[in-house]
Amino acid sequence: MSETVNREALFISHSTPADNAFVRWLGAKLTALGFEVWADVLQLHGGADWSRDLEEALRNRAIKMLLVCTQAGLERQGVRNEIEIGAELARDLNDREFIIPLRLESYRPPFRIAQAQYVDFSRSWAAGLTELVDLLVNIHRIPRTLGRPVESWLAVQSEGATRLVQRSERLISNWLLFRRLPTKIYYCERGAEFSLEDFQNRALHPWPVVPFYAGVLTFARPDNAGLLSPGMPAREHCGLALRKFLEEGWERLGIRAHEARRQFSDLGNHAIDIFLKNRGLTCYEGTFGRSAWWGTIRMVPPTQISFQWPDVKGRRQIIGQSEKRSAFWHYAISPQVRTSPVRHLRIASRLIFSQNGLDAIEDVKRMHRLRRSFAKSWRNARWRDMQLAFLWWLANGNSEIKVPVSPDDAMILAVPPMSFRSPVSVLHAGEEPPDEDDPDVEFEGWDESMDEGLDEVDEVE
Repeated sequence: MSETVNREALFISHSTPADNAFVRWLGAKLTALGFEVWADVLQLHGGADWSRDLEEALRNRAIKMLLVCTQAGLERQGVRNEIEIGAELARDLNDREFIIPLRLESYRPPFRIAQAQYVDFSRSWAAGLTELVDLLVNIHRIPRTLGRPVESWLAVQSEGATRLVQRSERLISNWLLFRRLPTKIYYCERGAEFSLEDFQNRALHPWPVVPFYAGVLTFARPDNAGLLSPGMPAREHCGLALRKFLEEGWERLGIRAHEARRQFSDLGNHAIDIFLKNRGLTCYEGTFGRSAWWGTIRMVPPTQISFQWPDVKGRRQIIGQSEKRSAFWHYAISPQVRTSPVRHLRIASRLIFSQNGLDAIEDVKRMHRLRRSFAKSWRNARWRDMQLAFLWWLANGNSEIKVPVSPDDAMILAVPPMSFRSPVSVLHAGEEPPDEDDPDVEFEGWDESMDEGLDEVDEVE
């Protein structure tokens, strides 16, 4: 290689602004390791002749060109221009490995780098960095000067970051507290000559059950005809106050306290599933067996749902259609009964996609791609409001949700979810703190004029 006396910089070529976060991270790491790094996110500022400065750095200072490779980035004309300059320099410097591709995702390499071996960052940025540094230090002998200042890189890392401001903010959780629990739990055994397999089959019971030894744990009791469920004879073996069961376990059955709490959660989850199914919701079985419950276009209102609890008000759609993606989107919940730190139902928000508004897309990979692309710009406030709208619809506008667990008993959940008061607020890039005198329209009231055109712009793509 010739003409390398003043060439010590690693020039990072990338698409702006799509790859800025990666470039900031990589630039800071390489600088801390002693390399000189040139990237436009650090060097170019307002008023600069950026195209001339960029070309000057690449032609006269770069010892290697690190090319950030994504399919979208490689299609940008600016990146293609830099590849052409890099290929010209590779010839002039007699360095066939002048351009080092950094693979962030699958891409189709342009002709100029078709034979270049990439460094893989797609699985892990940390693993990719280890491979790249090994390449630079041990193979290409790129000069390093330990102790290079990284303050400028650390400063640029904070650009566009969220900020904390000293302003109280109310936060809505995803926890529904139990307002009331069943009074007793029972252990019931099957009737004579009845199949144990059928007796312990949850799908055959209208009430929640947990298989246990030769019977089931349940909140229900056999009726006067000796039936626990229709056509299912049973006998009540023993019963116990639920409060004692949760605190002490059930010594008679050999159930310890921590096992009792797990079995209660299992019963509660079964009760919630039965309740949601009876409300007409559809279950989607995701990875690791996690269930997500969602409403079809026949079950859920296609318009915005207004929620109006005394101290929480707003509105939001929970179903819509994306013409761009030729699919319907459905807000869904994955509920889980928990006993710690308090007894509550925890709700995880999900998105389910369908082709016709009725049947979930069967292609798991396509479902995953749609989730990643569709909601990537949604803020927490949007997810929160969809949860509140869904719960308002589920509770029929009431302040509680009654989940039957037997013919004469139920679990009762309080809605809306628990809320907290934070002493600070989080502001995203470009946001400013609201005026102290401005009403919080999402919690105290709703100005109808603020929603003109919202369906077209914000809710349905």
